[in-house]
Amino acid sequence: MTQKGSQKHSKSYVSPVLAQRFAKPFDNTNWLFETKWDGFRAIAELNHQEVDLYSRNFQSFNLKFAPVVKALQAMTVEAIFDGEVVVFENGRSRFQSLQNFQTTGQGDIRYCIFDLLFWKGENWRQKPLLKRKKKLERILAKAPATLYYSDPIIGQGQALFHEVEKAPGEGIMAKEIHSPYTSTRNAAWLKIKTSQRQEAFICGFTCPKGTRKGFGALLLGQYEKGKIRYIGQVGTGFTEATIDSLMKRFPSLITFHSPFSTRPQTKRPPTWLKPQLLCEVHFAEWTEEHLMRQASFKGLRSDKKVEEITEESTFTHLDKVYWPKEGWTKRGLLDYYHTTPPLILPYLKDRPESLHRFPNGIAEEGFYQKNIGKGLSNWLTTEVVTHKEGEHRYRLIQDEKTLLYTANLGAIDFNPFNSRIGHLEKPDYLIFDLDPEAISFIAFVETVLAFHAELEALSIPHFCKTSGATGLHIYVPMGAKYTYEQTKDLALLISHKIHAKLPSITSLERSPKNRQKRVYLDCLQNNFGQTLAAPYSVRPCPGAPVSTPLKWSEVKRGLDPLDFNISNTLQRVKKMGDLFAPVLGKGINLSTLLKKLT
Repeated sequence: MTQKGSQKHSKSYVSPVLAQRFAKPFDNTNWLFETKWDGFRAIAELNHQEVDLYSRNFQSFNLKFAPVVKALQAMTVEAIFDGEVVVFENGRSRFQSLQNFQTTGQGDIRYCIFDLLFWKGENWRQKPLLKRKKKLERILAKAPATLYYSDPIIGQGQALFHEVEKAPGEGIMAKEIHSPYTSTRNAAWLKIKTSQRQEAFICGFTCPKGTRKGFGALLLGQYEKGKIRYIGQVGTGFTEATIDSLMKRFPSLITFHSPFSTRPQTKRPPTWLKPQLLCEVHFAEWTEEHLMRQASFKGLRSDKKVEEITEESTFTHLDKVYWPKEGWTKRGLLDYYHTTPPLILPYLKDRPESLHRFPNGIAEEGFYQKNIGKGLSNWLTTEVVTHKEGEHRYRLIQDEKTLLYTANLGAIDFNPFNSRIGHLEKPDYLIFDLDPEAISFIAFVETVLAFHAELEALSIPHFCKTSGATGLHIYVPMGAKYTYEQTKDLALLISHKIHAKLPSITSLERSPKNRQKRVYLDCLQNNFGQTLAAPYSVRPCPGAPVSTPLKWSEVKRGLDPLDFNISNTLQRVKKMGDLFAPVLGKGINLSTLLKKLT
């Protein structure tokens, strides 16, 4: 347990589950729905009368919300709860009322508890959510009134949302009833808001106009790639007391330099501030310039770090069916990619990305997208690459946020360059793309194993994965030491040796009509600018197959590349690890190898 009142990060502190934004309410009997409380998220650690109440960034709330701590002490139990500190006004929680409580100490303060993490020395985090909720309800049945059980509704998200919307309230939470408690941003927890909200930090203010005192509007920003981007201003929603309180804080924060990466144009002279005060605003929509329109101030936040304040991403149309035969939805695709960043990102990061988008699922024809416009999603990292036909601006998939944002656009599979920015002319690996053209799979496996035998004889490290369709890919690590031309020449040299051994079942012909009933030995994937489905990428094919690394012992009769799919690949990786990781290793010595080949 942590030390009472401590404000320092300790290893024993619990990081809370962070919910993902979701566009609209839904009904589903595998989900429970709760009111989204409008206050400060708080973890409570109880060791009988010793209580530690702290924020999501480990700031102590013990003094700030003393009535809650007193109620928790009265329970005299050993437990850890997750919940939200709120102040009720007219039957609903209001963030502004909580702000007022911190100044006046007046208000109906409550700790709305919605999850149980530990109980009497037992870890409950891996137990299903619904079981944790039922246990929590029994625990809180005789608790002080300040401790409020967050009662869920199972299956009926739309009805609860409309009830909260009429109140009006902030929104609802949707949680998958079988999910464990995992301290990450989690697709099993969704937040569905009744209006658009944004957390931002105050970077300056403008002069007041007319009879108004203090300031005219606050200038707001958020972090983007380590820099501060202007996202608009807010000039409404303030009481006189709020303005007075802010004006007392501003003098110590005044600076002569704009904190924004690009200085915004303001109608009235600005005073710049060091970005240390966080606030929350409501707004109507994002403009094309990516500024908040019709923003209204709701209050300051002290429970989050400045670096956490980024634009809230929204996932849309999650119930749209992407794989009609199986009934699998866009939600399943996003859930898969939410759990794979540690696996797939090493094969995507710093690589220009060609997207294969299916916004309406695989039943409709998709389209490829290389170029992205300069004005589209300014927070995305992009790279301009020069080809013979001209320049293309590619996106880079650098982190989980970009991965999920791109998948939300209908990008089912990810197709990166073989090389990374910084050495785009030198690929990290060589690829043999092997695809059967109306030939038996037995003959296809014979060809793949011929490559395996040849590469083994030459002591060349090589790794196999399914294409995610009917073929297989063999990768050889090159270590970004050789050009695309050198890499392609090596691929052709080895492919010619295999074709000479198996001329009746293999082909190097580019024209499909000239290679029927043959295994096509495709070396063109080693050209500059070619892209291929990354390891662990889902493919837009029936059954939602995944391009999955294999052990060589698995490449045999009976292998079916379509057996590896969105529902079982991650369980496989948990058992076997990432079989493809050595592909990104130091690579072969081409000079030594050529001596063996000649």
